[in-house]
Amino acid sequence: MSQLLIEIDSEENVAILLSLLPKLGGHLIEKKVVSKKPTLAEVLEEIIQSGGAGESFGDASEWQREIRSWDRVLHGREE
Repeated sequence: MSQLLIEIDSEENVAILLSLLPKLGGHLIEKKVVSKKPTLAEVLEEIIQSGGAGESFGDASEWQREIRSWDRVLHGREE
């Protein structure tokens, strides 16, 4: 007896293979559907198509002004 692990991209081809199994004396033990992980290029393309990541951070100069407003005044350096 042999067990085979086969990867098939097309559902149509899966159906063909499953219809041949009884004729070959085989049967399906387990069926797993594996989801394809996106490649780095696909993820980057999605970010670019959505307008990029820069806009989600807001205005950098406004952020810097806000952060500097929290600074304490050092002794001897009154504004």
